[in-house]
Amino acid sequence: MWAKHRLFNFKGSGQPDPNLAASSDLLSKLTDTCPNVDSSNSNLAPLDAASVVKFDNAYYVNLMNNVGLLDSDQILMSDSNAAALVKSYSENPYLFSGDFAVSMVKMGNIGVMTGSDGVIRARCGFPG
Repeated sequence: MWAKHRLFNFKGSGQPDPNLAASSDLLSKLTDTCPNVDSSNSNLAPLDAASVVKFDNAYYVNLMNNVGLLDSDQILMSDSNAAALVKSYSENPYLFSGDFAVSMVKMGNIGVMTGSDGVIRARCGFPG
């Protein structure tokens, strides 16, 4: 439901997100996939329509072109450090692939806590 608010009523305006509206092809595809009816609430739209079946850096290219699907992702472009990283990844698919591989190895080494190890947090900023 949240994505439909961005698609059909961005910030209560009754209009689509201006960034999506600037790309009429993307807006048309999204409204076809997720029409403004309750029965479409479970429909899925790819984060990167340009390369749905392949894992690449096109997601970052979309952000550079202001057509990121999620506002929470597109907001990366408003921070100079994050925007620089997005730009680097959009221009260099090998940098993205290499950094992604390194990150996956690091995450794989984190390990899973079981039993009484670790703390489950109801609020991220506070333990217990």
